[in-house]
Amino acid sequence: MALLFLSVAAVAQQRATTFKDAAKNNLTVEILNKQYKNALDADSNKSAFKGAGQQKFYNAYVALLTDLSVYLHQHNYKWNKPTRVIHRIYFEPDGTIDHYLLNLDGAGMDAAKQIKFISLLNQFVNNYKLKINADTKFAQCGPAIYQD
Repeated sequence: MALLFLSVAAVAQQRATTFKDAAKNNLTVEILNKQYKNALDADSNKSAFKGAGQQKFYNAYVALLTDLSVYLHQHNYKWNKPTRVIHRIYFEPDGTIDHYLLNLDGAGMDAAKQIKFISLLNQFVNNYKLKINADTKFAQCGPAIYQD
């Protein structure tokens, strides 16, 4: 019984997962997008960050991706080639990451490499806070190209 509880708790704490695996748990982009504002939007009235805050957010977002790359390198994760990953990241107003959803379909990664990446990403996400705050929950999506 305790082992079952630990397994369920470990799965529940996974903030980083693929879009497909999240959808299996009824955690879809459509559902999440109703709860989180876009960090940036072509219509600034719809975005969480406005004016000078947009550049501050962009800088914090680039720092997140850079810090993730450094973390992966420090944990001996090897890409072996430039790898494009599409992600949508959902944040609490204080910058805590709630969900980090990924599309790895076109990344050319085998299952073992994907599992290791998602495991390291979860470790990173559980201890990372974006270096900017907002008045509301917010999200950002886009591709990133990772390489060694």
